[in-house]
Amino acid sequence: MKREKTEDREISATARQYGGVWRILIGLIAVGYVLFHLYTGYAGPFPNLQQRAVHVGFALILTFLILPPFVRKQGGRRESIFLAVDLAAVAMTIWCCVYIIVKYDWIMDHPAESTSFQLILGTVAILLTLETSRRSIGLLFPILTFLFLLYAYLGPYIPDIPLIGNALAYWGHRGFSIPYIIQIMFLSDQGLWGFVTGISATIVAMFIIFGAFILFTGGGETFIDLAVWSTGRFYGGAAKVAVVASGFFGMISGSAVANVATTGTFTIPMMKRLKYGSEFAGAVEATASSGGQITPPIMGAGAFIMAEILEVSYLKVALCAAIPAYLYYLGCFSAIHFESVKRNLGRVSPADIKPLRVIMKPSRSVPLFVPIFILLGFLLQGYTPETSAFWAIMAAVTLFLFSTFRTTEVKMRWIRLLKGMEDAGRSMIKVVPLLVCANIIISLINLTGIGVKLSEFILAVAGQNEFLALILAATVTLILGMGVPTTAAYLLAAAVIAPSLKMMGFEAIAVHMFIFYYAILSAITPPVCAAIYVGAGIAGANWVKTAWIAMRLALVEYMIPFIFIYNTSLLFLGSGQTILFSFITATIGVSMIGCATMGYLAGPLNIFMRLAILVGSTMCITPGLRSDLAGLGILALVYAYQRIQARKRRGHPGSATL
Repeated sequence: MKREKTEDREISATARQYGGVWRILIGLIAVGYVLFHLYTGYAGPFPNLQQRAVHVGFALILTFLILPPFVRKQGGRRESIFLAVDLAAVAMTIWCCVYIIVKYDWIMDHPAESTSFQLILGTVAILLTLETSRRSIGLLFPILTFLFLLYAYLGPYIPDIPLIGNALAYWGHRGFSIPYIIQIMFLSDQGLWGFVTGISATIVAMFIIFGAFILFTGGGETFIDLAVWSTGRFYGGAAKVAVVASGFFGMISGSAVANVATTGTFTIPMMKRLKYGSEFAGAVEATASSGGQITPPIMGAGAFIMAEILEVSYLKVALCAAIPAYLYYLGCFSAIHFESVKRNLGRVSPADIKPLRVIMKPSRSVPLFVPIFILLGFLLQGYTPETSAFWAIMAAVTLFLFSTFRTTEVKMRWIRLLKGMEDAGRSMIKVVPLLVCANIIISLINLTGIGVKLSEFILAVAGQNEFLALILAATVTLILGMGVPTTAAYLLAAAVIAPSLKMMGFEAIAVHMFIFYYAILSAITPPVCAAIYVGAGIAGANWVKTAWIAMRLALVEYMIPFIFIYNTSLLFLGSGQTILFSFITATIGVSMIGCATMGYLAGPLNIFMRLAILVGSTMCITPGLRSDLAGLGILALVYAYQRIQARKRRGHPGSATL
């Protein structure tokens, strides 16, 4: 199955290759990791620090065993030395995490105490976390985490540089001793074992497992086939397949890079076969894949964290994200459509399109859709996300294993299920070290007060100009997202930007959705754009050209957050009539922005018509009946003019119609 070969593309490219006993041992650890979360999803989590220590411990152990310290030639004596060092790191990880589990009651009863031994153990735990983060997501984020630790210590030595327009606020602070910092990081429910780690240890882990089970039980093939069937026969069919397939996968993967690596191995070669061009193929896939993290019903990890921060249900976050997600894919789809028509890009061959009756036959559709419906049903009944995910996983496993009664087939399915569990456990090493480091940073932001200072900075620069404040917020979020996964970018931006925007009067959920959207877009925004790198790599394309095309395709996506933060009816806030009208006008406006970007409507557009359509589209998405009607009038005039001119060129001026 193609899906299986690309599931862990990022990890397998640099992972150690084991055989024999070592291969079995790592497989057992990964499966044990999944079984632990399945048990706590059913029975409920352990006390907070104990649950989080087990969760983090498994992830760190797997990271040290799977990912070598350096991505170079493996083998030989040097690799043996590295493996010995990593086994020592595994032993220290077990020591640190078991200590937290065993001493849980003492830590809760003595919140302001620590011994020299505990401080040494805390230092080791922090260093182990930074190292696993470096191996799994690169050097940038661990360095950022270390700089925040340094900032917490060096606060008194930072010169008093006042913020713009506020002579009383300074970047320095009173500072904290090294023992106190380590104590907060290791012997409290902040730092390593804090709020974000808690979400990772319950909700995020369960949904990673759920996504892996859905895909390994055949959902991946069904998603691809549905995408080909629904869009392949139209202009630019292969590119539109990428949009639909990436949307399907994004609902359950929650990672732009993993999404590109998965669907891109199918869609990019298809686009290249139809002469789309390598850069265009890579750009389409990267742009489409990034939107999955905001696509209900199962979004990226950031959505669960958002729900906890806002203290609202996950369903409310998913509902608020529905129209923005629709607009994201509509913008991408319309840009691809108009570019495809303009360039006469090919359709998918009918031989490659399976009939719907084949795609949706019960043996394929039931194991895919029933677990998703069960998940939504439990969420609607008020169950916790992790409990809902548990029962959805159980449904997926039952349908997968017992939809056949042939002994050999059942045996093969058990083996495949165990492989899926192993891969689910291994896939968490890309998420957990990142979230633990993010929790360290957020704890230090709260401890030092730098979040308040940065909020004051934004307010001081923007003054009373709300639009300028939003521009600054979007820019800061994109910068924070450079080289950093979406969830981390969102968490950091939410900590330092959200307070200032909320003080300006914007809705809290609109602010967080605005930040989350730009954190997602950072994956395709140069100079550091991970989704572009992967897409260009698969396509064999120049990444700079790929990034430029992706930004053209995604131009409307950069505008959508401004649309819904000013018009919160697009977040399902307000009366039904207002929401419906806003939805219709936003649909027209976003579609026509794609038309203006690509320079084609009923025919090629000159610069003046493109500007007219851009103005009309912007008026359609601006709140207010008059602006909507004026925008629709401009769009209608341009379309009518093009149709009349086309009739005249064909020699039938009298038959011009709209």
